[in-house]
Amino acid sequence: MLADASINDRSGTDFKEMAETTGQRQSRFTPRAKAAAVPSQRRYPLSLLLLGVGAVLTLAVASWLGLLANGKDVSLEIKEVKRNDTGEVQLTGARYRGLTPAGRPYQITAAKANEAPDGSGRVDMDQPTAIVTLSNGALVNLESNAGTYNKETDIVIMTGAVVVTQPARNLRLNTEALEANLQAGEMQSDVPVEVQDIDRRINADSMKVYDNGARIIFGGAAKMVIKNSNAIAPSPTPSPVPDADKELQKTKAKT
Repeated sequence: MLADASINDRSGTDFKEMAETTGQRQSRFTPRAKAAAVPSQRRYPLSLLLLGVGAVLTLAVASWLGLLANGKDVSLEIKEVKRNDTGEVQLTGARYRGLTPAGRPYQITAAKANEAPDGSGRVDMDQPTAIVTLSNGALVNLESNAGTYNKETDIVIMTGAVVVTQPARNLRLNTEALEANLQAGEMQSDVPVEVQDIDRRINADSMKVYDNGARIIFGGAAKMVIKNSNAIAPSPTPSPVPDADKELQKTKAKT
């Protein structure tokens, strides 16, 4: 089973320079592709619900912010660029479209994206959402009220009504905070999480995802509720008692 707009220095995009040199209401450009080759990530099989949760969360969060640096044919559309009173470069109506290294399309939008002027690499986003296409053609949706991305550490923190869904599997994750380390392929939530599909629901006080979704640990008072009895394998039917044993049981009952 865990996700994942990115404003990356390695993409060759200097938003401060853009703010000073353009006054247009609509801007569009294509960042330079990252020169270094991106190693392919190994996929691990998981069972039952954990398979969907790990794969969906890892891909969603990585696509939300990390793929701008590694993707191809990436484009950025901006309604307005301005610098606020604190010196931050603010992008209004930012929308990213592109292809993952595997050639799968994704789209990322944010109502606003602010890059801190202190050189820390911090980018704050309002109402970020993402739509990612999986290898089988299924869609993954991710949204939250706010998000913070650190370009130096490749760590993203999503807060406020974090929701990750995969409609084709009726899979949904709800939590109030989610942190992802895109370089390490790890993710965690230190607040209660709820993961559910048609057949089951998992509630836990916390959750940690390792190895790009290959290993998921639910912490605290974790429990699974089976909502559909068909999801439980039927118990084997007991074998019939031989006639000799039946007679022996009758004899014991009489005595």
